Amino acid sequence: MAKYKQGLACKYVQGTKYHRNRPLMDDLGSIPSPSSFKTYPDAERVQLPEPDLSQSADLWQCLARRRSERNTTPDPLSLGELSKLMWGTQGITARAGMHLLRTAPSAGALYPFETYLYVDKVEEVPKGIYHFNVADFALECIKAGDFSQALTAAGLGQPVVRRAAVVIIWTAMMLRCMTKYRERAMRYIPMDMGHVCQNVQLAATAMGFGSCPIGAFYDDDFNELLGVDGQEETVLYLITVGKLR
Repeated sequence: MAKYKQGLACKYVQGTKYHRNRPLMDDLGSIPSPSSFKTYPDAERVQLPEPDLSQSADLWQCLARRRSERNTTPDPLSLGELSKLMWGTQGITARAGMHLLRTAPSAGALYPFETYLYVDKVEEVPKGIYHFNVADFALECIKAGDFSQALTAAGLGQPVVRRAAVVIIWTAMMLRCMTKYRERAMRYIPMDMGHVCQNVQLAATAMGFGSCPIGAFYDDDFNELLGVDGQEETVLYLITVGKLR
């Protein structure tokens, strides 16, 4: 057998396949079901204003113009611009029973991830690391201060991280998806993040901003910055946003 077929990537694909002639069984045992939302009740909050969605954008032009833009300016975003960006990311658009449906799809409407932001240059928002409270459409400050240097180092030194007005960071909430989909969950979680990240890029493009998805970083450096355990909740994806030159 070729050596690469014995690696984790190939084993993951083979190990999470569905087969017609095999029952959907595993030996994972009982998996606890976590809450649908994570909150930081004692954190200082920044309430995002109602987003102004009155200005239309041509979807086809946004798709044509969408690029990974790394050369952004030091100009800050306004609070209203951040609000519109976050609504495009994870705005609630409907309710279906206990599920809050959003601007991006999710397997089983479970949304097995949490959204964090490092805010570096946004008017009316102090620098710091925030958690995005989807249900209340608010930012919860978990660490105040300038973390640009630490985030850039954790992002393999990529200058785009240092230049960004905002870095959006997604963590996988493993059990939130595994309770229903078991091992297959590790296919769905990155898919869901891809849907959300594309929303950010299209929203940024519609507003004339630059954005750049990033998958290369020191995982546990980011986990430590966010204060997550790196196991049941672990950073999987991030994207930078800033104004274009």
